Amino acid sequence: MVDENVLFITGQATYIDDLDVPILAGAAHAVFVRSTAAHARIRVDLDSARGAPGVLVAIAAADNPILPTLAYSPDHPLRFAQPLLAEHKVRYVGEPVAVVVAATRAQAVDAAELVVIDYDELTPVLSTHDALFSDVRLFDLPDQARLGAHSGIADTETTNVIRTHVDDGLGQRFEPAVFENADVVIEHEFRNPRQLAAPIECRGATATWTDDGHLHVWVSTQTPHSYRSRIAPMYDLALSSIHVIAGPFVGGGFGGKGAPGPEEQLIPYLARLVERPVRWVESRTENLMSAPHGRAEDIHLWLAGTSDGDLQAVKVQMHKDAGAYASSGAGLPNRWTAPMLAGTYSISHTEFEQITHVTNRPPVAALRGAGRGPVIAALERAVDMFASEIGMDPAELRRRNLLTAADMPYASPTGALYDDADYAEALERVLVLADYTALRATQAVRRATPTELQIGIGIASYNHRTCGGGGESALVRINADGSATVVTGTTSQGQGHEATWRKIASGELGIAPERITVIEGNTDEISTGVGAIGSRSVQTAGLAIHEASADVVSQAATLAAQMLEAAEADVVLDRQAGTFHVVGTPSRSLGWADLAIEMQARDEQLSCDHVYENGGKDVYPSGCHVAVVQVDAETGEWKLIQYAAVDDAGVRVNDQIVQDQLRGGIALGAAQVMGEEALFDDAGNPLTTSFLDYQIASIDQFCQIDLEAQVVPSSFNAGGYKAVGESGPIGATPAVHNAVLDAIAHLGVRHIDIPCTPQKVWQAINSA
Repeated sequence: MVDENVLFITGQATYIDDLDVPILAGAAHAVFVRSTAAHARIRVDLDSARGAPGVLVAIAAADNPILPTLAYSPDHPLRFAQPLLAEHKVRYVGEPVAVVVAATRAQAVDAAELVVIDYDELTPVLSTHDALFSDVRLFDLPDQARLGAHSGIADTETTNVIRTHVDDGLGQRFEPAVFENADVVIEHEFRNPRQLAAPIECRGATATWTDDGHLHVWVSTQTPHSYRSRIAPMYDLALSSIHVIAGPFVGGGFGGKGAPGPEEQLIPYLARLVERPVRWVESRTENLMSAPHGRAEDIHLWLAGTSDGDLQAVKVQMHKDAGAYASSGAGLPNRWTAPMLAGTYSISHTEFEQITHVTNRPPVAALRGAGRGPVIAALERAVDMFASEIGMDPAELRRRNLLTAADMPYASPTGALYDDADYAEALERVLVLADYTALRATQAVRRATPTELQIGIGIASYNHRTCGGGGESALVRINADGSATVVTGTTSQGQGHEATWRKIASGELGIAPERITVIEGNTDEISTGVGAIGSRSVQTAGLAIHEASADVVSQAATLAAQMLEAAEADVVLDRQAGTFHVVGTPSRSLGWADLAIEMQARDEQLSCDHVYENGGKDVYPSGCHVAVVQVDAETGEWKLIQYAAVDDAGVRVNDQIVQDQLRGGIALGAAQVMGEEALFDDAGNPLTTSFLDYQIASIDQFCQIDLEAQVVPSSFNAGGYKAVGESGPIGATPAVHNAVLDAIAHLGVRHIDIPCTPQKVWQAINSA
């Protein structure tokens, strides 16, 4: 079996656009026609497109009977759900208005150019401030095809607010006096701009129907089982009639492929309509223009404490821009942001309020570190501002306020329960790794000579909630030749699951990793699954595989005892040899193949289908990062010159994969400071629709990233596992941000919102 990394590196991995499956022979191609206005009433003329060469069908909303049956969350009224094709009006540039299906992709592209859309443009709502105070409403009830259908907030109310949520912790009351009477209060509004997932593989889906009425869909998704559950009521199908495969490989997700878009949900209808398979693959321009965005928060934060450095209270008021329709991003603040308000600190009082709005921009989904990253970034920036206010080194301020190992498990005032960790040790270790004392000395020398390139040192201490509750499924079975197959409900988009799952199963079964086949992302292979979201895979699927493997070993021991005519308690598994024998007599043994053949003769199989549930005990990986940047105060140009990180991912199944995840995540987090931002003009037109405009970070912008492992096993699960997928960006964004501002703090610059482009840095220096 070829390792998945070899397939990636050599270009042998196959994606949605590479599918070569017999039942997809003669597939047609779909191309979506997208809005060029941010907010407008529309009329659509398809006549010319329908008469174009090769066109099988061209439809708009009036021709489409497939309606969403729920918004992303039951907490969101159904009228905020996105129609699969725009109904009556469009609400962001790039929204699907019509779709053309033709025999070839080229014919579909040509025909799509013939679709005529008349726009009666309306004033766009482009910010959370506009959403709250403008008289413009995105959702006019008479325009809604789904009047009266709702879940949660009544649909009789016209508003741009999806959800308002107030959380004052565990029964705490809001106490203004806590902030009014504090020695020091840092108050600031932090803007967290839109960022794009920018996966290597853009979105795509291919669907076909078989004669027995079954639907087969291949989709580039992180959550195939969730996709199946979402479309089942839309097409009035039982789950068993829908077969979904994620991939066969998925080229990156990062949260942007966690919730299906309207396109993926409509492709099955198009296949039914033309009575042949239909393929859709998004272009890069489409992806950058209309795929789900991440981030998009305005965070008003208050941090209160004493003049000698005791942090006492934190309050956040968050305005979340959900974009035009409620997707996964709309549900992030209350569930993922609120629990993280106090971060790694012993802050006794917390207050949280959030308002989620709709605006005339693309919907917001999750993005690596979703919900947690923004509030940790704001808190870590505020900690540096607090240190500056009282004249204390930012490392010392953290040292005085970090929770200790003796505090764990720790019940945060936000209601979060942190598992085992040692935040203080991570701080001390990273300061040594970065040689912090020498860096400060170098900085002092540079500051004494204003013409020198200045350096800035940024620190960020973080933890974050992962998983979000629930569990994951796994199936382990022994094949007739003594090899094993592992099937999980999770999916991989490049995280190295295959090697990790093999190692876990091999350690329990005593079967060599190369003799273990891993299957993921296939709803016909395993009935339930959550997928790869929320840094949950190892702590759920990993444990499910471990427990299923242990059960298979138990079954095998029972069978071996029968075959060896021994007491079951006397039979052991020699994991080095992969054989069962009676204690003390290893010469008489049975291998996995012997047992599998015996089970086959009995018309049975050695296997276990197991679902691991975490019982609400989510784990909190943590760490501390130090970033060093060099800034040219004359031009504002800066670059990352040193990076050190100490991260606790719990017990590491595969250390190389953990390091790879950290480095990739750090690059994503740093890129948000360097320049990654989805930009729009005053009319709501996107300005970053190619990699010439959207400043995705490149390898030459990074220095060596020095990593050290901190391993504090979690007591919340049997494996001691935590997580790692989102740790990198959560630590990196505030570390790099603090470093840039530390480099120019002596010039009078207090704050710059990210991204800290050279132009913004130069302007801030000159304004100061």
